[in-house]
Amino acid sequence: MWKKAVFGMVSAGFLAYVVWLSCLSPARHQIEWDVATRVADVLERTGFNEVVPVVDGRDVELRGQVSSASEARRAERIVRMVRGVRVVRMDLFVAGGDSLGGGET
Repeated sequence: MWKKAVFGMVSAGFLAYVVWLSCLSPARHQIEWDVATRVADVLERTGFNEVVPVVDGRDVELRGQVSSASEARRAERIVRMVRGVRVVRMDLFVAGGDSLGGGET
């Protein structure tokens, strides 16, 4: 009989711990808001004013226009270093002649 009581107390304690821990973790929209704010601040400070970050959870897609392919790679590297970013995708228009993709077909 005492084994059931001890097991019940341990189970209830563990369940309470899990509920308490889940209340401490930020919600998805809060994580997304934090990542978007950090990425926008970093892009603004580094001079990428025409690059717009589109954030979905911890994934970031960079859209907009940059002057060269090296600037596009630089923007990607900068955003990859932001805390909370998991994946960076680029959808950037390169205004200069040296683009990332292939030429005319």
